[in-house]
Order: sequence, then C-alpha cells, then structure tokens
Amino acid sequence: MISFAESSFFPIPPDVLLITMGASRPKKALMYAAYCSVFSVFGGLFGYWLGLELWDLVQEYLIGSIIKAEHFELVKLKFAENAFLSIFVASFTPVPYKVFTVTAGAVSLPLLPFITASILGRSLRFFIIAFLLYFFGEKMKNTIEKHFETFTLAFTAIVILLVYFVKIKH
Repeated sequence: MISFAESSFFPIPPDVLLITMGASRPKKALMYAAYCSVFSVFGGLFGYWLGLELWDLVQEYLIGSIIKAEHFELVKLKFAENAFLSIFVASFTPVPYKVFTVTAGAVSLPLLPFITASILGRSLRFFIIAFLLYFFGEKMKNTIEKHFETFTLAFTAIVILLVYFVKIKH
C-alpha cells in the first residue's frame, strides 16, 4: 500500500520498508520487490488519473503542499524534451515520482510511454535492492541505506549517457 500511495501522494518511499523486510527475510526479497513494483505502477496510474481527470480540483491542494510549483513547471519542460526518459529517471531515482505521475496526467502525456517507463524504472529500482538483499542479506542493508542516492544517481547518469550516445549514432 505504501508503494501505491507514494507514487501519487504519499511522501515516504517504499524502499525503506523493502530494505527492512528484505534484510529480515532475504529469500522473500524478490517477492517484496514484485509487490513494490506492481503497486507502485498502479499508484503511478492513480497519480496520472488525478492529473488527467481531477487536475482542476486538486491543483490548489497539490501545488505548494505536495508539489512545488517550480518542480511542476520543470517536469512539464522535461516531458517536452523526452517524456519516456523523464518518467524512467523519475521512477528510478530519489526524485519524487509522484510529481511526474500527476504532471503526466495533467499534461495528457500518452499513456503507453508512461506505463512502459514506469514499469521499467520502478521494477529496476526495487529489484536491484531485492537482488542485493537476496544474495547478501542483512549485511547489505546498511550499505544500501548509506549509499542509496549515490547508487541510483550513478546508474541514472549511465542510462542518460547511453541514451545520448545512441541518439548521436542515429
């Protein structure tokens, strides 16, 4: 439920619970990651729906309290540049994914790239954590917690560079 809620309106990411549960029961870490991934994407779709159908009603509540106005405008700009990559990066990194889900709906971003990028990014994020916990258990917990942002930002930079070089070759 935390994965669902965090993708559209809740401030606490599910990684905290995934890391704790996966470290305490490493053999179930992959199952926990699957739950996080599925419910996070469904939560993202809920956020998309909020933006698409209820933006006029929720805009006043969301802008300022949950989503900073400048973040909303920046996300709209990033969607214009590369919507798929923007959603993927937001779904994988510590960037607040909910800002992107609601904004995607508010600007009527096509649903297929939104869902595809969300599935790939969220699954990758949660399964990397789960695999580390599955193979290394409790001893990996502190390392993940201590370096989580560094790992995700480094991986995201690699993905962005790959996309950039693929575009140059084409």
